[in-house]
Amino acid sequence: MYRVSPSPVNPTPRKGGGFSGYFPVDGRGIMEGCLQEAAVVRASLLRPVLLAALLGGGGPTAWAQQGDPPRASLALPAPAAGPATLDGALKARRTTRELAGPALSLGEAAQLLWSAQGENRPGRRTVPSAHATYPLGLYLVAEGSPTLVAGTYRYQPGAHALRPVGKQGVAALLGAIQGMQPWIGKAPAVFVVTGRPLKISRREPAASFDYTFWECGAASQALLLQAEALGLGAGTASGVDLAAVGAALGLPSGEKALVLLPVGRIRPSR
Repeated sequence: MYRVSPSPVNPTPRKGGGFSGYFPVDGRGIMEGCLQEAAVVRASLLRPVLLAALLGGGGPTAWAQQGDPPRASLALPAPAAGPATLDGALKARRTTRELAGPALSLGEAAQLLWSAQGENRPGRRTVPSAHATYPLGLYLVAEGSPTLVAGTYRYQPGAHALRPVGKQGVAALLGAIQGMQPWIGKAPAVFVVTGRPLKISRREPAASFDYTFWECGAASQALLLQAEALGLGAGTASGVDLAAVGAALGLPSGEKALVLLPVGRIRPSR
């Protein structure tokens, strides 16, 4: 029961949360105290959710999939111009499903990631985007090489870096998905393009989905042409359980896996 006070008294924090103090009986002080108490409760409940959103990841859910703690980002080598020409890459591009090791080097992975989603000028990427909203994400699931540890990574375009999100490689993460096409599970590396259509616009969801898929196609073609320029084999796959792929990656709500791009050495013909 509230005690009568001749004038409003600011409540004082109480150890362990909440407030204590005297409030006037006119009702206004009682209401202010209740609102402050409610604010403390809301903050304690929302803090983990807000933190996960600010970090741009799936929060605890993403790590629960593979059981690994966050690790420091891995800086990538700067993209370098090679001897291949665009018309040469376009002429030679084809889907290759007979992929072999050795696994990708850090430099090769960096060149492929940059081609699909990297920045070629401050704040702008190699692939066009509706209103420059960039709804795509890009993951790399890799088997180990001397310069790139096996694991699952998310590409960070602005920093041109990889953020590790798990230790499982292609066979363990993707090959274990029921119904996964065998050639994908055996690939030395698989790039996964993801999308958040509502990042473009919540008022026009249908158009946002169209723009996201269009942008996904542009990013995929850029990566495939770069693979050809590097002398690598590559292909595309969307006829798989993309929901299961998203769950394996620990994607947050609103982000979906759109296409898989397996990459590796071209296996010599028998």
